[in-house]
Amino acid sequence: MGADSWTAFALALLVALAVPGPDLVLVVHSATRGVREAASTAVGIVSGLTLHALLAVAGATALLVSAPGALSVVQLIGAGVLLWMGASMLRTSRSAGNDDPGATGPLVRGGYARGFVTNATNPKALLFFAAILPQFIGKGGGVGVRTAALCGAVVLGAGLWWAATIALVRLLGFHRSPVADRIITLLGGVALLVIGAGLVAGTVYTLVGPVA
Repeated sequence: MGADSWTAFALALLVALAVPGPDLVLVVHSATRGVREAASTAVGIVSGLTLHALLAVAGATALLVSAPGALSVVQLIGAGVLLWMGASMLRTSRSAGNDDPGATGPLVRGGYARGFVTNATNPKALLFFAAILPQFIGKGGGVGVRTAALCGAVVLGAGLWWAATIALVRLLGFHRSPVADRIITLLGGVALLVIGAGLVAGTVYTLVGPVA
């Protein structure tokens, strides 16, 4: 790959990362709760992305996407995860900003697990490795090496992106305001519910077609 190809790939990755999604919701929410919580969530997200990368290098991603109904199953699982997390965040928003650290319930704990599960079941990540990344691999010898290099760049780029996002949220001082914390938790829960519902609707439409 030449410099032009790497530049184009970096731009495609930047666009994919910048498009708001469940990963962004989780990182911003966790960043208002503390650097450790935010870092744990970001590492979980990057770990989920690493799983996608390993599957892509092994050729399993292409097989999964091409299997009849497999993508729909992944979408429904991902939607279920988002709906559950969204509902949890709405419940948590009632006590967000409370001085009692235990008042926010189990949602505040397990940032790594939430980040990993959300990204591992995220159809957006799966489709990036299945549809976008292959466009930059090219043909000829060394396909495996180029695939691994691109996957590594995705993981590294995502790690840097989420580190910058956490730093920005902390710099803006949202974590110092209980009201901002509550609003972010509430809006985050609504966002996850909307994204999850959209995934369900899109998957059902794909499977059964438009309803007359």
